[in-house]
Amino acid sequence: MSQSEEPSTGSAGRRLSVITVDQVISGASNLLIAVLAARFLGVESFGLFGIIFMVYVTAQGLARAMVCEPVLVHPEEAEHRPGQVIGSAVVVGSLIALVVLASALVAHPFSTDLRNGLLVLAVSLPLLVLHDLGRYLGFATHVPSRSLVLDVVWLVLLVAAIAALFVLDLQTLTWFMVAWAGTGAVAALLVLWQHRTHRITPDLSWLRARWSFSWRYLLSFVATYGASLATTVAIAGVAGARALGGVRGALLLVRPFMTFQTASVAAGIAEIAHLDAGRDVLRRHARRTTVLTTLVAGLNLLVLLLLPGWLGRAVLGETWEVTEPLMLPAGLQIVFLALVTGPRSGLLGVRAIQKTVVIDVVSTVILLVLTVAGAALDGAVGAFWGVAIGQGVIAAIWWSVFWRHTGRSSRGWRARRDRDLAPAATVGVDDSDL
Repeated sequence: MSQSEEPSTGSAGRRLSVITVDQVISGASNLLIAVLAARFLGVESFGLFGIIFMVYVTAQGLARAMVCEPVLVHPEEAEHRPGQVIGSAVVVGSLIALVVLASALVAHPFSTDLRNGLLVLAVSLPLLVLHDLGRYLGFATHVPSRSLVLDVVWLVLLVAAIAALFVLDLQTLTWFMVAWAGTGAVAALLVLWQHRTHRITPDLSWLRARWSFSWRYLLSFVATYGASLATTVAIAGVAGARALGGVRGALLLVRPFMTFQTASVAAGIAEIAHLDAGRDVLRRHARRTTVLTTLVAGLNLLVLLLLPGWLGRAVLGETWEVTEPLMLPAGLQIVFLALVTGPRSGLLGVRAIQKTVVIDVVSTVILLVLTVAGAALDGAVGAFWGVAIGQGVIAAIWWSVFWRHTGRSSRGWRARRDRDLAPAATVGVDDSDL
């Protein structure tokens, strides 16, 4: 390795360390909010919170696909004109918030608590989208400490708010939403301060310029998230609501890793997008990212297998009895998912978005078929084994495509990347052969 590469490698290692700490905090925060909701709210209110949280995840996914993920492969724009990116994110968040507001009005005749919770989410959503974008801007600009600050501030404010609700005996869904979404909205104001030297223009000009990337990310999100919802409905229909409860419990326990894996992909994309990378560099980054993420997944697997029954019951209550048999296939799922981290970040980092969309759509079909077949054979356990097998097949597909792609001339990647950076080429870019 040349001397010029040494500092870059060391800096990448430090950034990855900060990102790892950030994701530990973010994953712990997600787990904390789920556990607090289960303990803080009654059974009915906790069920309603699950609906609201699903709406939030959907809204966050849509905003990420349209703004946050495309900015990772355009780091020069994150550095030099983040105001336009922030402006598009705020407008997108506001438009999605209007849809959430409409859903709150629809929910009014059925449940006042659900209506109020959705209203709080709708009011907070533009700033929650801004908070998420701030984390991605930290990755894209190689300043992950900004992402860490955003997550730490939200966690501190959240803990203080929940403690205040306990002291004041305000244990309702509405106040819980104020504590959770409201503190996230307040923490998001730091994004404006972090980028205070740039003019923020609240319009969709940046999104329109990058729509050739955004719609493909959006298609991938719809495919993967739609498959998740479809499998949930399938498990409930084939194996029953009790089995679905076990599935939800298992997903709760693997959520910290899922948060880490998402950020690992984002960090890998940002690193590769900054590089004038040839085949060897790209493959080395993919291997390093995969090894790190797989080690974390392996640790999560050990935790799941060695988790004491008393602790499982303390976290999940009665749900633990139907969740415990799912620990092994759930752990294997995340190990196989970790194996995808390197090739996914590599292909997206060199803007081979057309290939990743095709893989995501194919993966959706594979997972849906195997999950339903597994549920029909052995309920929730069979469904989870079906997903585990499917993730193993998908990992092999990702590596196969990545290995073939990186066998091509690195000169071609550089030429296409330079072409894409030109403003005239931002609309209607066809990167099918990237």
